[in-house]
Amino acid sequence: MSAPIETLIVDDEPLARQRLQRLMRTDPDIRIVGSFESAAEAGQRARELAPQLLLLDIRMPELDGFQLLAGLNAQGCSPHVIFVTAHPDRSIDAFGVGAVDYLLKPFDEDRLARALRRAKQLIAASERSTGIAPPCLAEDPTRLLWTDRGKIVVLSLRNIEFVQAAARHVRIYADGRCHTCSQSLGELERRLCGSSFVRIHRSTIINVQYLAELRPSFHGDYEVVLKRGTRLTLSRRYRDRLMPFLLART
Repeated sequence: MSAPIETLIVDDEPLARQRLQRLMRTDPDIRIVGSFESAAEAGQRARELAPQLLLLDIRMPELDGFQLLAGLNAQGCSPHVIFVTAHPDRSIDAFGVGAVDYLLKPFDEDRLARALRRAKQLIAASERSTGIAPPCLAEDPTRLLWTDRGKIVVLSLRNIEFVQAAARHVRIYADGRCHTCSQSLGELERRLCGSSFVRIHRSTIINVQYLAELRPSFHGDYEVVLKRGTRLTLSRRYRDRLMPFLLART
């Protein structure tokens, strides 16, 4: 790494915070810039501290981990996230918001090391990314273009299956491959507007041409199954956006 990764720990259990600090203290690629027992306090300080990585519990008083992430995104702060929790029931939601990993307590040092290694790789990749393509290329109505480490990447819109936010970049899945782009999900949503793409979750856009099944889930959500078998979450908040596309296909 070119510089240590500035990292926040947010967990309402003092022993859990202390253990994470102890396990990461000797890692030269990690610099802990804050440790908070309250998601609300972390949210107030995050913009000032500008962390690249967040080790985050889920169930905490006042705000839970997902509410904290939503608040940070609204502030323009989008760190990579490793969830650290005793509760296994939110893993789908965690990866739905682009989490690097989902650690179930108790975990050992090797398990944490694997999660950190993946976070380091993703952060290094995002730092190498050089941004979006020139406007004259990016405005092509049938293709999506951007620059990545000096190369221009060209994807036909009809081959893109879904797009998912992942911390400070997005992952674009097309033809069975995953590409990384430094545009925000909101920018890509505006770019894809008017075609066969629809946002189904705050972190996910799908191409409805690849939609295979919808299965009822919990609390008004649905499970979206794509033709390759990929399973995604349709949040009840975004159901009305998908319905016109479904009616158009019947």
